[in-house]
Amino acid sequence: MAKAAMNRFLKEYPDALNDGIGAIFVGAGVSMAAGYPSWSGLLGEIADELGIDSKNVHDLAALAQWSIQESGGATRVRSVIKKEIGPDKPIPETVEIIARLPVRHIWTTNYDRLVERAFQAISRPLDSIAGAKDLALKATPGAALLYKMHGSVDRLDDIVISTDDYELFRSRRGQYLPLFQAHLTSMSMLFIGISFTDPNIRHVLSLIRESFTEAPPEHFAIVRAPKRSDFKSKDEYAARLAQHNLWVKDLKRYGLIAVEIDDYDEVPRLLREIERRVAARRVWVSGSWPIDQGGADTTHIHSLAESVGRRIGESNRNLVTGAGLLVGSASLSGFLSALRNGGGWDLDRRLIARPFPQPLTGREPNDEEWNALRRELARQAGIAIFLGGAKLNNGMLEPAKGVLQEFRFAQDDGVFLLPIGATGGAAKEISDQLIRSPYSSSGTDALRPTDKELSALADPTLLPSKKGRDLLVNTIFKIIDRVAKTS
Repeated sequence: MAKAAMNRFLKEYPDALNDGIGAIFVGAGVSMAAGYPSWSGLLGEIADELGIDSKNVHDLAALAQWSIQESGGATRVRSVIKKEIGPDKPIPETVEIIARLPVRHIWTTNYDRLVERAFQAISRPLDSIAGAKDLALKATPGAALLYKMHGSVDRLDDIVISTDDYELFRSRRGQYLPLFQAHLTSMSMLFIGISFTDPNIRHVLSLIRESFTEAPPEHFAIVRAPKRSDFKSKDEYAARLAQHNLWVKDLKRYGLIAVEIDDYDEVPRLLREIERRVAARRVWVSGSWPIDQGGADTTHIHSLAESVGRRIGESNRNLVTGAGLLVGSASLSGFLSALRNGGGWDLDRRLIARPFPQPLTGREPNDEEWNALRRELARQAGIAIFLGGAKLNNGMLEPAKGVLQEFRFAQDDGVFLLPIGATGGAAKEISDQLIRSPYSSSGTDALRPTDKELSALADPTLLPSKKGRDLLVNTIFKIIDRVAKTS
């Protein structure tokens, strides 16, 4: 059962992300990985003041409520949260990967700013919605949305912490509920860092149960079983493990499919695999060819690039392009023609374009700006097809340095490298470099085609005829399909 759940997760969740319907819920375990305290650790100081052992209190929200009642206000509890949650901690790899995934909606009950800082680190726009009134604000164009259901450390006067806050959630922060219900209905949500001891998660699960009393929509939850090393005694470990196993079974009532792991270190590895599988459907067509060259080669490369772009669209993959001379426009034209057959309604999701700003005649391009765009293209792609890549120098064709630079960036980012040597230029040079290279050509870590496939794609006799170009396209996508199956 555990293996079946893992297989479903690795297959279905990347598809949801690629289809634009993947969402994420970030629980307290993610913050703990950064060094923030658990709930019992957070309220340990409060418990000591009340003469209570927080480890023996199962209702931690009640502990905060008791402190508020004893002190006559929430100032003491908020001061502890500010001290413990306020300082910036190193961003865990899990959160860094979340920021890179094509997810537009992130939910959390955590107070910290890890997600905001991870997005800021890669200059990706994010709107943080920490209060109910924030839902009425106009979203930043292109920004992902972070719904902080229980508030944020930078707005301590409006956080959910006590029993009162949970019981009055519907009246004070009820504006979140219709949206949360809509996302649970229409999206595939991944829950990370959740635990049955977390009162926030118990609250969220109660909201799901309230919304879907029968046959709730299915989602995934990565959960870690307790380990013997977590506890002082065997009896305590056995009791907690029994509770965990019952809780995992109970998650089915809320539509959550438990993806079980042995250790939290597995979470970044799982998310990296999700990231790789998402990227495998993004195909970067890198290349260029001097338009003023003319001749048969120009026509043949244009035709091949157009066919490649069309096949990308027809096979439900996404095109990554820098709109390079001739090759970029031809592949884009083919891709758009394939999408038009279906109405082109999902163009905004399936086309990832970073066009290179062309300088005025007589001026040199901005290398720094162009290389930044090349890095972005490499980061977005899982597969890079290299077509042509040539420029004129004193009337003679030579490999385009820009395409070779794109090859190096793709290498650095672990992109699958697919040069079509038959098209000459940089593609031929890249093909020659990869043949008999130590890069793997099979399995989940494959970075290039086999030597036999590279040789077949480098046959210059195939380019001049339509039959030969069709054979090249078929070979390209047989390789891509094989890579996708190992993902």
